[in-house]
Amino acid sequence: MDELKFAIIHSLEKTKGALATSVHTRDSVLDIQKPVIKDLADRLAKLVGKDGSSVYWGQFGTNRREGLFPSRVQPLITDCTEAAFIAMSKVAMEELRSKASEENFATGGHVCFFVYRIQTSNFLLVAMVKERDGMILSADLEPTEITEIDLSKLHQAARINLDRYGTFLAPTEGETISTPEASDDSTEKTYLCFINRKSQSDVAEYFVEALGCEKGIASGRTTKAVVAEIRKYVKSTPEIKEKAPTVRLAVVEYLQTQRDGAVVSLDKVVAVVRHAVGVDLEQHVNDLKTYLNSENVQIPDEFPVSATALRAYTRISGKASRWQINFENGALGECDAEIIYDAKEKSLKFTQLPPEMVAKVEETLAARAQLPPSVAEE
Repeated sequence: MDELKFAIIHSLEKTKGALATSVHTRDSVLDIQKPVIKDLADRLAKLVGKDGSSVYWGQFGTNRREGLFPSRVQPLITDCTEAAFIAMSKVAMEELRSKASEENFATGGHVCFFVYRIQTSNFLLVAMVKERDGMILSADLEPTEITEIDLSKLHQAARINLDRYGTFLAPTEGETISTPEASDDSTEKTYLCFINRKSQSDVAEYFVEALGCEKGIASGRTTKAVVAEIRKYVKSTPEIKEKAPTVRLAVVEYLQTQRDGAVVSLDKVVAVVRHAVGVDLEQHVNDLKTYLNSENVQIPDEFPVSATALRAYTRISGKASRWQINFENGALGECDAEIIYDAKEKSLKFTQLPPEMVAKVEETLAARAQLPPSVAEE
């Protein structure tokens, strides 16, 4: 976290099994110059996406109850004033109170709001922390001591990338806002993420619904990104870069065993990668899930598989008496492709031969004196 701009904490008071719900709110922001406030914000921000939580990417809902929260976030994009920040937090608390009162098994906790900057991106984080010893608050909801903040204390959280949300609300001239329905292959404006802890019996689904969040990652985009980003990660790791083709094939083959729309987890995909690199090298993929689940890559903890996207990886093979070929469906096209098919000539043209293959071909032809002099002299 490079800069903490605003911070405030409110309390949602509710016990499991009871419908009565109330809120206790502050009327002023916390002093962000105090080390305890900065420490709390930094710790909670870093917990989002840590192993042990499920991160889902998406946007604010448009086809069901959206609530009042998104409209109160919008003023923070261009002019994040103290008054706008406090107003947003209190609207969020009222939305949380309303939804929690409908859930018999929902529980309350301290709800922390932070606006902060990481590099050039601005974020709003809303995080619910259970009322336990990890964070000690005064009567007016100001942290006095932080003894422990770990994933077990983080009940739920939603993080909005304010810059991306602004782009979504104000597209450039001539463009329209992309939606999940527009195209399965489109890259949605996934400007927010929210988390659930795994194996948590009292997961507060009302938290996500109250803030109007919903999943918004297209299966086509995600399926392609998983394959591409895993290959990129492996190739960028010197110890396992030679395993990139093997890993890519293993991931594609695993995804192709799933039915269209089947939901797979990143844990399973990473397990496939570990097996592909081998037990002696598997430690080099320890950070793979964190990379895939990051703000930049945005592969959710669970995602639906797209059979349509996987068709690009279906292999076409053939052989004759003196040659054989094998390539992915996605490399083939009638123009502007790696392999071009000429329907009239019933022939294939390879347009992007690797340098080492070009050298071998030219060496062979030159030895037969079948290479034009201008090429042979190069």
